[in-house]
Amino acid sequence: MNCWIFIVLTFYFSAILISSAVVPNNDDIDKQGLYSNSDRVVILTNKNFDKKIYGQRNAFLVQFYNSYCGHCRAFAPKFKSLAAELEPWKSIIKLAVLDCSVEENNEICRQFEVMAYPTLRYLHENYVKSNANVGDKLQAIDSVEILKTQLIHKIQNEQSMGRLAFAPSLKIASYKDVNSVISPLSKSVFYTFLIFENANSTIGSELAFDINDYEHIILKRVYDTSELSDIAGVTHFPGLVAVGPNLETTLLTPKVPTKQNLLKALNSFLRSKNYELPLRNTGIVDNMNNLNNVKPQSFYSDAVYYSDLEKTLKTSLHTEITRHKTLSDEALLALLEYLDVLILAFPSRENLKDYLKDLRQSLGSRNQWSGSEVYDLVKGLETNHSPVFTSNIDYIRCKGSEPKYRGYTCGLWTLFHTLTVNAAQLPGNVGPKVLKAMHGYIKHFFGCTNCSEHFQEMAARNRIFDVKENDKAILWLWISHNEVNLRLAGDVTEDPEHPKIQFPSVTQCPECRLARGAWNLPAVYDYLQKIYGNIITQDTRSAAAPSPISNLDIGLISLLYMTT
Repeated sequence: MNCWIFIVLTFYFSAILISSAVVPNNDDIDKQGLYSNSDRVVILTNKNFDKKIYGQRNAFLVQFYNSYCGHCRAFAPKFKSLAAELEPWKSIIKLAVLDCSVEENNEICRQFEVMAYPTLRYLHENYVKSNANVGDKLQAIDSVEILKTQLIHKIQNEQSMGRLAFAPSLKIASYKDVNSVISPLSKSVFYTFLIFENANSTIGSELAFDINDYEHIILKRVYDTSELSDIAGVTHFPGLVAVGPNLETTLLTPKVPTKQNLLKALNSFLRSKNYELPLRNTGIVDNMNNLNNVKPQSFYSDAVYYSDLEKTLKTSLHTEITRHKTLSDEALLALLEYLDVLILAFPSRENLKDYLKDLRQSLGSRNQWSGSEVYDLVKGLETNHSPVFTSNIDYIRCKGSEPKYRGYTCGLWTLFHTLTVNAAQLPGNVGPKVLKAMHGYIKHFFGCTNCSEHFQEMAARNRIFDVKENDKAILWLWISHNEVNLRLAGDVTEDPEHPKIQFPSVTQCPECRLARGAWNLPAVYDYLQKIYGNIITQDTRSAAAPSPISNLDIGLISLLYMTT
């Protein structure tokens, strides 16, 4: 009998423990790309997007970004600051992020027709999934204040259309006296705050949302030209007045009426009335500098690793060429030219070359593809030719000191340098075709929009399409790469452990410099041939025949470099 009681009790308590256990939601993640949960943003993925976004009571400001995009990296601190400042607004609007460089997220980015990074989309409450519903675009401006102003104007417009009715009203009005303000309000309101300002000011709207979780408290925007401003004794603007339950008014305008000072004055008044303010989590945690304390493994600083090339190519085919919602015309032609030079000049091994040939032939058979079709084709042919890529490949030379540095962008430069050098070993002048393919790829597929625009401007200025010979193609790319390094040196996107220098350095190639630091172009050419023509696979270098330098037009190349 006692044994049966023990079994029953054991089963009973086990059931209680199981029912009370917190089962983690496997669709939610703590970190991805440039953001973590400590940044006060919702981390969206292909697995949780529908559940998090559609049918929600609150609105969303979603940032679609690309973690290797330099502009996205520079924009991230601004977006995190905005998220921290708008934390009290989370019942009204939440900030969310989706990393489009993650292969699994790519389909959502295509659905939302995201072709530039970072892209901000406003999604209203109770948003419905539909091909036509891709949100309203906001400008990704590098200023927290301007971003906030832009968002407030959007919300004001939304409320004018009847949306966000549950949120504090941001409408501004004129009143003759205090009673006309108070009479329509519920008797449960303890204090009403009036902010006197002009119609274009956003301070009142910010304050209204900042205190949206203050129970029994309401804030109303009033025109600074209203008769009520004289009655309340408001003499400078924006002005703040508290109205008590017996219609008594208290002028609270600080000497310097900034939003922060006005909020302090409002909170001080409420504390003086023994009002208990909501608890706020004001600590901002930034774990970005502790994400990866592991130093990159030892490598030859001026060597090219096959692993870097392979991982770059895999990312390019899986996430970049597939991001168009519809692929046709100039973009499709650019993709075919990109595949052509890969087939000719990429140091393919195992099944990769056959895979690229098959992919090129298939894509060339039609005039138009959807991004989803391209992705399915890429993955399907990869299965057919398996193994195409080494499993679990990672960057070696291009590995940054933290995940947000280097990686794909470094790999892409390395890829095109390798292609120009290998092209010079082929019959004819294939090098200029590599530059043309690079230009088309960066214009139509590279995920960093700002980087793409800068490159196209530089390419036009440096006459990329005037390059007609292999050796000049190699040096054109070297010159352009150094121009980009010069522009980005000291930028927030620069890896502090891998500063952007004019390469090769004197240490890497002493003979590449002449007196007073001028470039010795034939020596630079030999250096580029040696480095990008010899690929390290594991611990050995693949043998690539050196290419003798041709009769370079040194004057033209030198002039081109001096004008960059």
